[in-house]
Amino acid sequence: MLGLILVIVLFFLTIIILPLYFRLYFSFDPYKKSGLVIIKLWFIKLEYFTFQLKHSGIIVRTKKERKQIEYQFTDPKLKFYEDFTLKLRQKTMLKQLTIFSKIGTNDAFESAILSSFFDIFFHILSAYIKNIKPSSKIKINTSTVFNENVFLVYFFSKFSISIFDVFVSFFITIFESKKKKV
Repeated sequence: MLGLILVIVLFFLTIIILPLYFRLYFSFDPYKKSGLVIIKLWFIKLEYFTFQLKHSGIIVRTKKERKQIEYQFTDPKLKFYEDFTLKLRQKTMLKQLTIFSKIGTNDAFESAILSSFFDIFFHILSAYIKNIKPSSKIKINTSTVFNENVFLVYFFSKFSISIFDVFVSFFITIFESKKKKV
């Protein structure tokens, strides 16, 4: 009986300590000021929502509940989420980042210049990320469309974090937010 209890405790400790591998898909359309976020854990879709930027806040639409939520930029929930994600970003291990872009105007010259500009920008961004997370693999795929007016940029990333780090970050953020209120 004691052996079974020790195996169960060892199993839960292993789950807590070993990192979980997530996949993040992010897409944004600046013409419509809207985007899409998909978060998966292995093959399980954890979160899927669309968002739209407004002058005073963000509108989030989820598929599960079929409802629309609007956040103001001064909302304390948004501040808590910002602090929590800052803590999580420090603990996250970025494994792979892929940046796809499809950029074009109706003019071939403007399309080439604009596409080259974004390609250089993405390479500078990848160099910055490599300085912060040196073990990450970064791929950039820029496509130029000469006869169409299109601007599409999306990111696909694989990252890992342990459940223990998520709990610690969450409790530190709660403690700091309570400390700021007092």
